[in-house]
Amino acid sequence: MAIPNVMHTGRSAMQAAKAAMSATGHNISNASTEGFSRQKVEVSSQPSPAPPGSKMQIGQGVTISRVGRMNDEYIEKQIRNASRDTASHEEKDLMLRQTEDIFNEMGGEGLNRLMSRFFNEFRKLANEPDNQAVRQSVREATMAMVNDVHRMRASVEDVRVHIDSRINGAVSDINAAATEIRDLNQRVQVMATGGGNPNDLMDQRDRALRKLAQLTDIQMFHDPRSGMTVNLKGIGPLVSGPNAEQLDTFRSPADEYGKVENALDIKSSSSAKGIVTHVIKGGKLGALLDVRDKTLSVVANRLDELAYSITSTVNEVHQQGFTMNGAQGANFFKPINQIQRAAEFLDLSDEVKASVNNIATAAAPDSPGDNRIALAISGIQGMRVMGDGKSTVDEFYNAIVGDVGVVTARNRNALNQQKDIQTQLEKMREQISGVSIDEETTNLLQFQHTFDASAKVIQIADEMMKTVLDLKR
Repeated sequence: MAIPNVMHTGRSAMQAAKAAMSATGHNISNASTEGFSRQKVEVSSQPSPAPPGSKMQIGQGVTISRVGRMNDEYIEKQIRNASRDTASHEEKDLMLRQTEDIFNEMGGEGLNRLMSRFFNEFRKLANEPDNQAVRQSVREATMAMVNDVHRMRASVEDVRVHIDSRINGAVSDINAAATEIRDLNQRVQVMATGGGNPNDLMDQRDRALRKLAQLTDIQMFHDPRSGMTVNLKGIGPLVSGPNAEQLDTFRSPADEYGKVENALDIKSSSSAKGIVTHVIKGGKLGALLDVRDKTLSVVANRLDELAYSITSTVNEVHQQGFTMNGAQGANFFKPINQIQRAAEFLDLSDEVKASVNNIATAAAPDSPGDNRIALAISGIQGMRVMGDGKSTVDEFYNAIVGDVGVVTARNRNALNQQKDIQTQLEKMREQISGVSIDEETTNLLQFQHTFDASAKVIQIADEMMKTVLDLKR
């Protein structure tokens, strides 16, 4: 081998060692960077230029093949799916806890106790139908129950409003992530086309994809030019080539899927139908829509049914009785014509508000000690007037509370399990793509020795060249 070839071999080794040290330094610098994938310089030997059969088949040193990215696409996909499910359960847990708080009995005065007090006051009134103080107590107990029903129904609407604000934020985050992925796609493609290694850009794109997956269910496909096409599952393309679709929100009338009047709908230009609210599944956005249009709608509807049933049943009995003034047919509650929003309209009748003497207790006129109507109203508590005659008002209300508690507990258990799954996947990714400071420090020392040894090869080749030149003198 000619002396210049020895120098070339040493120089190639120095370049490879220098590149490896640069990659190692880059790894160490990004050891704490979220989503960073460890990089490694991949090298290969340079073959000998000697013709076949030559006895001088000695290689020409080393060449840098590429800077590889230690990343497993399958693990990344699993982490995205796990992040989606974890984010969905976390968002549900937040909203369900707020819903659960509506039914918490503050100071022991929850609706269950207030309804019991309402019926108990009528039992007291049955014992003393002419007692003005007991009549006042009936009216006060009724208003306490009415006010708590109003509070609960209003609290449901407050949670809905909160969910709508979070839906707006999630849609904005989806649009921002889609734009970021589109821009990163273009930068990756430009760098890849120019022969570069867009490893850091691909890490950034993976982080953006994970962020997007936390918001909603997506599907991804690689294109031949190192780009990434992203579809909203069941809807259509979100990121495709130079295009990034944008979602939008608007307020609309109620629909048959549980969305109430004036709640937010979501539309997308990539969907033939335009409105995609009830197609979106998974992630934070899917969880918010699920709680808003299913859980909260069921709770609100059942509160309305409870209020409507109490109003109609009590009024039906009360209208048969006679007041202290001898009048018949008076309403105890203001009549409600429909179940929808009945919990908002539940209220005492104007007659009872005006005078407690308009509370009917007697089944016959001019019967001061007659208590049959008061007894009949108190007996409604034990009657199966709810759910098509399947449950009492207490059982019906307890079922509402129990169902919310069951859904919340089930989601919380699923959340804990999903967090464990995600932790395991993160550990698997760390083993493949994570940076070990100890390992990188060892590699750095190794590459330093390689660099020094390569420099020594050039130094010796230089001395050999001087020796040859001195011989010619």
